[in-house]
Amino acid sequence: KPCSENMLPRSAALAWLATLAWTQSSATIHDTQQPRTSVSVAMLQRWTDERLAPSSCTSGLRHLGNCLLDIDRHSVCLIALLAMQHFNERDGRFVPAFSSPLTHACNKNLSLDGLIDTRSTVPPALLGLVRALRNSGGHPRLIIGPGRSEVSLAVSTMAGFLGIPVISYSSTSPLLSSAARYPFFMRSIPTDEGEASAICTFWRSEMQFTAAAVLYAQDTYGIGFAALLRHHCVDTYTMRIHMLSFEASTHETLVASVESLRNSGLNAVLIVGVGPENTWAIEEAVAQGLLRRSPTSVWAIAGGASPSDLHALSSAAKEAADGSIRVATMGATETNPLWRRFVQEWPLFTPPAHSDSLPANWSTAESVFANFNINASSVARDIGTYMYDAVAAAGLLACAASPQGPLSSTFTSDLFDARSSTHFAGLTGNVSFDKNGDRTVTRVSVSLSNVLYDVHTGKFNFVGKATIQGGLVKWTAGRRDLVYNFRSTEEPVAQLKPPPPPLPPPTPPPLPPPSSTVVTARFLAILVIAVVLVGAACCSCFCGCVFKLRVVSRRFGVRPQALLSLIARRRLRRLRRFKHFPLRSLQKPQVPRGTSSSLELPLQGHEQLRTLFRKYSGDDARMVLGDWLRFCREQQKEADEAAATEAFLRVVTGADLAHVEPSHASGQTFRLRNVIKHFTIARQSDTQSFRRPRASVGIDECSHSPAGQGLLQRSSLASFSSKAVHAQRGSCAQKVPFNSVFGSAAHDGNSVSTKNAGSAPPRFRLS
Repeated sequence: KPCSENMLPRSAALAWLATLAWTQSSATIHDTQQPRTSVSVAMLQRWTDERLAPSSCTSGLRHLGNCLLDIDRHSVCLIALLAMQHFNERDGRFVPAFSSPLTHACNKNLSLDGLIDTRSTVPPALLGLVRALRNSGGHPRLIIGPGRSEVSLAVSTMAGFLGIPVISYSSTSPLLSSAARYPFFMRSIPTDEGEASAICTFWRSEMQFTAAAVLYAQDTYGIGFAALLRHHCVDTYTMRIHMLSFEASTHETLVASVESLRNSGLNAVLIVGVGPENTWAIEEAVAQGLLRRSPTSVWAIAGGASPSDLHALSSAAKEAADGSIRVATMGATETNPLWRRFVQEWPLFTPPAHSDSLPANWSTAESVFANFNINASSVARDIGTYMYDAVAAAGLLACAASPQGPLSSTFTSDLFDARSSTHFAGLTGNVSFDKNGDRTVTRVSVSLSNVLYDVHTGKFNFVGKATIQGGLVKWTAGRRDLVYNFRSTEEPVAQLKPPPPPLPPPTPPPLPPPSSTVVTARFLAILVIAVVLVGAACCSCFCGCVFKLRVVSRRFGVRPQALLSLIARRRLRRLRRFKHFPLRSLQKPQVPRGTSSSLELPLQGHEQLRTLFRKYSGDDARMVLGDWLRFCREQQKEADEAAATEAFLRVVTGADLAHVEPSHASGQTFRLRNVIKHFTIARQSDTQSFRRPRASVGIDECSHSPAGQGLLQRSSLASFSSKAVHAQRGSCAQKVPFNSVFGSAAHDGNSVSTKNAGSAPPRFRLS
């Protein structure tokens, strides 16, 4: 019984093992006999570079007229074909997920629908893709590649329109991280986030630089890298970054950018370009003396440069580039056992399928596997490994989208939707994707290398010096043992003293002095012109004054000398008043009531006035209202009897003539007229027989008349009509002397406007 109790579990275990063995064998038989469904794949690779001049090609390395790239790029193409073969054979030596039960249960294989050389530019890549779409009879289900970010942007735009997923192995620009713009784009390599952070950490933390310059190409790769540098160097490390751009794929625009960089005085420079763009920048810096021995320069290149690119430099540029810094995202590392196994079995590989489709001028696949040291190649280690993982991701995504059966109409969209749930271990570590199709990496490992030139082999090598991860620098030798440009060991500085400004141009020789004859002639001409102008102005002013003085003198019968004397005295008196009392100049000047005794003589001797007065006055040398109206009607030809009566009564009642508004006179003319008015209305002198004082006006004849009293007591004569005047002619005969009548007439004729001026004749004037 004890024995049977012990044997029962053992038999059960044997039965379980037998069942498991049968299940595994049946699964193997089923996997072997099950038909596979092919998923067509188009591969876009870099065989040639259209930007290189044919004269720079190595002899024998040409393909369709373009320069064929070196054996490093040849190894990347072979790695891609090996990855496809390993997936189809479910060989899990380098990607364990290939041999997993889920992959064995999947009936999908990858079939190559075309190998396309992008020539490192956009037009050939699109043309080759269009030809592949036309020749296949249907769209490829997947596109692996291309390598450059600029080409990937164009290809992913076209493939997104057709609904074809694209998995790139070397496009690192952050501008492609948009599922909305590029809905079917994925990549197995991290973005440039790690490289940008690493170079900023090196500058600020290790070299203590506060300023640096970036010389980048204006393409998808360069613009995206420059944006990341602004974020990390400026925002995180508060550095001053001088950005200088140049047109991608052209050498001519570099001249102005390097010249501007030289003027800035910055000594720490990073070149962001792909392939020959790095060579052009270094050559131009050497030509302009920017890459110098002393003070030591520290120039760096990004992951877009390879040793074969630097091989095209001239001898002087190679010497200057020796000791440069290179910062690049690491692909395979020595700590990854899958990579170590791949390196060990590299010489044992046989040429994969479709390797004969590669350019014939390349060496055979057998020689590459036998003679090429893949672990020493930075291109194979940092780019070829991402190519292997991109092909692996394509196969595993195809199995995740459609494990069994034929491909559905939604296969491509299902494949892209499965990106978030697909993860595996590859040659570059753990591979997974986010919602944008980018590679998700917690911490990107970036290698910091010295670019060293081997004079014996004539080649450049990237010698690793440190690893930068998460802002921490880990030196391989335990300390910083870098060399700098020209293999200098002196510590460089970031900012040089600005160059002295250029010397000013030589002063031109002075002009010969002009001859004295010419100077004298010019001076005399100017003097004559000035004298003529001043004389003309003075003559014009003098003639105008004389003309006005003569007009006034003839109009009022006053000698010009007397008028000048009066004007001079009044001007002098006004100046004296203004000097002592400045505010009085703003007030209205008072009109003098008296007349000058010196101006009475011309009036006394005026025979015309005396004759007219005697003609219309009485025997007592006085004029009554009726005589005045008759004088105005006969001599003045006036039809407005009321206006004439008002002028007569204004003299009789003693109205102040200063209240008469000068509506049509102003300025000097008004002041001259006031002089004449006050000169003619002089009522104080009674020395002559025909002039009596105002007090002698005979008004006693009308004092007993109520109508006369009412007439004399009126203060406003505006409503005095002509009928009232005619009613009082016989009973009220007011009399005025000669001076009052003709002085009032003169004043009224020059100050009070007349009604119906267009038809009535002019009033009497003293002319």
